[in-house]
Amino acid sequence: MLASYKLLKQFVNLDGISPSEIANKLTFAGLEVEEVSSLAQATNLVIGQIVEVVDHPDSDHLHVLKVNLGEKYGVEQIVCGAPNVRVGLKVIVARPGAVLGKDCFTISKSLKRGVESNGMCCALNELGVDKLYLRDEQINGIEELPEDAIVGNEEVLEYLGLDDVVFDINVLANRSDCLAIYSIAKELGALFDREVNIPTPIKYDEIDSNITCGSSTSDCPQFSIKVVKDVVTKESPLWMQRFLMAEGVRSINNIVDIGNYVMLLTGQPLHMYDLDKLQGNNFVVKNDYEGPVVALDEKEYQVEKGDLVVTNNDIPVCLAGTMGLLNVAVDDKTVNIAIEAANFKGSTVRQTGNRLGLSSESSARFAKGINPYQDEFVLDLACQLLVELADAKVVSKNVRYSTLKGNETQIECSVSYINKRLGTSFTREEIVNVLTKLMIKVIDVDGDNFVALPPDHRIDLKVNADLSEEIIRYIGFGAIKSQLPLMPTTTGGYTPSQQKRLKIRESLIAHGLNEVLTYALVSPKMSEEFILLNKDESYVIMNPMTVEHSIVRRGLVSSVLDIVKYNLDHQQKDLALFEVASIDTKSQHYEELVVALNGSKSLRGSLEKRPYDFYDIHGILESILTILGIDKNRYKEERLTDSKYYHPGRSTKIMLGKDIVGVCGQVHPSVSKDFKETYILNLNLTKLLELRTSQVKMSQISKYPSVTRDIALVVKENVFAGDIIRTIKKFGKSLVKDVQIFDVYQGEFLEEGTKSIAISIVYQDDTKTLVDSVISETERNILDALFKEYKAELRK
Repeated sequence: MLASYKLLKQFVNLDGISPSEIANKLTFAGLEVEEVSSLAQATNLVIGQIVEVVDHPDSDHLHVLKVNLGEKYGVEQIVCGAPNVRVGLKVIVARPGAVLGKDCFTISKSLKRGVESNGMCCALNELGVDKLYLRDEQINGIEELPEDAIVGNEEVLEYLGLDDVVFDINVLANRSDCLAIYSIAKELGALFDREVNIPTPIKYDEIDSNITCGSSTSDCPQFSIKVVKDVVTKESPLWMQRFLMAEGVRSINNIVDIGNYVMLLTGQPLHMYDLDKLQGNNFVVKNDYEGPVVALDEKEYQVEKGDLVVTNNDIPVCLAGTMGLLNVAVDDKTVNIAIEAANFKGSTVRQTGNRLGLSSESSARFAKGINPYQDEFVLDLACQLLVELADAKVVSKNVRYSTLKGNETQIECSVSYINKRLGTSFTREEIVNVLTKLMIKVIDVDGDNFVALPPDHRIDLKVNADLSEEIIRYIGFGAIKSQLPLMPTTTGGYTPSQQKRLKIRESLIAHGLNEVLTYALVSPKMSEEFILLNKDESYVIMNPMTVEHSIVRRGLVSSVLDIVKYNLDHQQKDLALFEVASIDTKSQHYEELVVALNGSKSLRGSLEKRPYDFYDIHGILESILTILGIDKNRYKEERLTDSKYYHPGRSTKIMLGKDIVGVCGQVHPSVSKDFKETYILNLNLTKLLELRTSQVKMSQISKYPSVTRDIALVVKENVFAGDIIRTIKKFGKSLVKDVQIFDVYQGEFLEEGTKSIAISIVYQDDTKTLVDSVISETERNILDALFKEYKAELRK
């Protein structure tokens, strides 16, 4: 946001305050001034009048001028190459020693092709004025001053209205109100404790209007129109041109300039229609129009459903908040106009602008948010300027559509809350005084508590934390005394949970996996996929940049699979990825781990590869649970058969009691057409870390030999091997040291619906050498228990 020092001084008393002081104060109040510059930069100037023009004897384009510089400097000879020099023309003369422009070019006496020149006749761009704001004839020739210019006047920049200082202010998203000169003036008034004077526009005798307006979408809660007739289009007065130049806007004509000037003052974008080009009297804002339109830049754009369009008798006349259309544009022949002041939803305006590649000062203001309660004030101000500068004769009453109820924001707060939040000891009187200077009305003061009513333009003030910010922003952080925190020093280190997380990452990396980081925002489709661990309601972003990033994810699997697909599409194979990240939903916050394997695995000590399978992903699961100190008896694995995202025969869910804490298996074939046999491990890391585990107990290695016996059991195909292992350990008691599955068979030699599981059992006694009778008795007890629980029989 560019702000003119001279323009600000019209609305707030800044006498005795330098631009550098203003810049410093604004910056420390949260409105960072990035640059302070002069509108024009030149010294040692004087107004002169050409009294003689002679062609240069040794040039086909140079002229030798005699220029009258007034009584103080007399007549000087100047060589000039401008094509528009003539006798009687009043010009800007830079005398020897003058320093011009940002490049600090110094003028000196010189010989130009043998002819002495004592100065230079200047164009405005040579004084540092950007060519963007100048006409072609001003760029190609020297500046032609009006007849009332006084010869010999050395206050040239003041005479030209260029003696201004411009502040380049970085307005952050939360202070969109400061995209207006009035609001910056109010800030300065509070910061310097100076009087602010925002004049009330003149109310003219108004006639009834036959215009009607409305909106068919909630994206336009307010729309106002005012008709002004008999306007005369002409060049804007110099003061307005200069103020627009300081604000970074090029002057077009008085009608267009008034709209821009009012927007810069108030922050409210205006749009003007040529009333005589409209097809009817009814304005309606819609978001269901589809078709091509031609904008003011004479380019055709395709409007889609969802884009806001202002229509007149169902004919599009404006891309709402973005750009007007050519069919109703004001021009030099415009006599009667309709002025629009509306409030359009910022996210909708931004999305339309991004899709069409259109941006403007107006769309930027709508995107960040405007004061929704000032439309009547703004229209009256525009009307006053049209009467004064465009000779308007007939003014209609404002026609307004609005679903807004007025500013009902009330913030309940207390002195103790503010002091606790800021670490201060401000009194109630100090706090109320600051808020009052910031135009925040304080009511219902009851001891420590009070209620604050923000002004209409402060749409950023909504909760009591905002009031704390306003207090310290105004008073300054220097008011907070530095004090070292009183706390005992402690030795740094990781908590047990942090240590386990670190070990898991190190283990996965050691297994050859690569860690990935994905966006927390996903599309609606992705938010519904692979969510077995969390079916809570997701957070939905109110104003998303894109639909693809509109919902806060409630699981990591979809995001990691998206990375897998991206790599496969780019011919990157043999993927082993993992991610650890936080998941936030409306009812819980936890940490989740996802591992994804796709392609082949290199065999150690060999150049061969083999495809990843279920046992690879399950091995990673067992490794992680070992790091967490979770014994196999603490959890149970169940076949996952009711998910459309996981293979029913190659997937399990990890259960802690009745809670699902993980999923391990292959992506379902109906989904894996994009992922080509991808294996997924998904764990609720927070629940696993919260599980109480005992420290690993050290025991002496037995000096007595162990005995290994193998058995093959025939069981129903839905019996889990993990359940069989637990039963064997339970009934084998202390003699069973280890149980391993080394083969699973299903085929023609078994009954349908059954499978054979081959198991290796290690027996060992820590106190003596085992004999066959003891081993056989223990084995018999195990087989009886297996038959009783699972109808398991020895395979014959």
